[in-house]
Amino acid sequence: MSTALIMASAYFILLSAGVSLWARKRVKSGVDFVTGGGSLAWPLVMAGFVLAPLGAGHTLSLWESSNNMGAAVLWWGIMSGGIMVPLFLLWFGPWFRRLNVQTFPEGMGKMFGEKIGWVISAIFPAQLLGICIAEILATATAFYALSGGAISFNPHCIILAVFFTIIYIFVGGLMQAAWMNLINAFVLIVGSFIAVFYTGGWLSNGRGGWDGIAEHYTQEGAAWKTSLMNFSPEVIFALILPCLILTVFMQSASQVQNQPMLMARSESDIRRGVFWASFINSLAAFPWVILGLVGMAMPVIAAKADAAKLSVPEFALMAFPPWLIAILMTALLAATLSTTGGLILGASHIIVHDIFKRAVNPGMSDRTFLILTRSMIIVCALLVIVPALRNPGIMPLLYWVFSFAVPVFGIYLIGMLWKVNKVAAWTTLLAGYLANFFWTFAEPTWLPPYLSLNVYPTIFATLFFGIVLNLILPGKPGYLRQLKAKKNEKLHGNAE
Repeated sequence: MSTALIMASAYFILLSAGVSLWARKRVKSGVDFVTGGGSLAWPLVMAGFVLAPLGAGHTLSLWESSNNMGAAVLWWGIMSGGIMVPLFLLWFGPWFRRLNVQTFPEGMGKMFGEKIGWVISAIFPAQLLGICIAEILATATAFYALSGGAISFNPHCIILAVFFTIIYIFVGGLMQAAWMNLINAFVLIVGSFIAVFYTGGWLSNGRGGWDGIAEHYTQEGAAWKTSLMNFSPEVIFALILPCLILTVFMQSASQVQNQPMLMARSESDIRRGVFWASFINSLAAFPWVILGLVGMAMPVIAAKADAAKLSVPEFALMAFPPWLIAILMTALLAATLSTTGGLILGASHIIVHDIFKRAVNPGMSDRTFLILTRSMIIVCALLVIVPALRNPGIMPLLYWVFSFAVPVFGIYLIGMLWKVNKVAAWTTLLAGYLANFFWTFAEPTWLPPYLSLNVYPTIFATLFFGIVLNLILPGKPGYLRQLKAKKNEKLHGNAE
């Protein structure tokens, strides 16, 4: 067994064990397991939130996509941290908290009727597990590098990834994840940038330095790969616009992002971490893209099968000593395990709370709820293994499953700010899903690949039906105004 694998595995096992023992004393109920007790301060709320979207989307998918789009893929991280994170922590997250529910589908049911909430409860776990496939592949990539390539990527590294995901959340749930995320946020940033600095020294040692990497791409006729300002049609329509739409619409409707909001003592504890959350979210993407471009500039790596996907671990095995491989891949695991654990926990919470408890057995005891949630964590983790073994492309998979949240967040945004109308909500939801499915199977080869993404017909259907129907049909005031009116009535009643 390699030294790097022993170091990284020992770190996560000891961290998981230590935090689990601490959290176990504080997680006294099933509600504590999935909400963190609603008593945590802003650093833990920030950490619980900010590492949740930092998995494959900010690491493996970006270094893989940089082979085709170059350094411009970093706009994914820049916009995610600079736009999605502030919007969520300053507005969308506190809104969810005001609904006084445990899950996002439950909140939708509270606004538009229980039936629409149950439909979303049936769809969202599958969507979260679809994203989880990408995260498991990224985690498996880290284990592949840690083993020095001695452990096969498929299936053994994938199975290892599932095991470590389970231990990340199994004992303490959301509170365990929050404390581990707080520690791993530091590990992620420091570890990945140490690897970049070491790479600079390695390149300067008779390998042409960073200028040599730039010269390599220039000779290939791809000098644009080293430029952040490469605004080609592919970058604009296959990266920047989808990122802007999908990170805002999908992440803001995701149970994974909303669940940490339940941990906070107050709305102030949600908002206070916005600067650090934005900074970490954006900064985390840079080292992986840099290392991916360096790796693909090495002919021996570029010639291998799945070169783009494995460029970073292959480069680490080529250039780094075991201790640095351990640091870099531990940083990658910090990103992917936090995201994968959040996805599994979010899917399990929705299934048990919304389906097993609210729809099937409203009188379920808290102990049964806790046992079922932990059991469902294992079931959901095992369900991810089979599709992960097919080793799909990361970015296309993320785009497809992200699109399922677009109509949900569209009607949520309209319902919170403008108008609540059940007919308009149902129609918009169904239209968005029909557009998504039709575009998936229609295979619009008459369009350039960067314009054939599911996100475009899905967002068009959502905006068209959501706006037009709510202009035509009557409805109740936006839910935020309803909550404000109820608060004013209560204050007026107390005054009398």
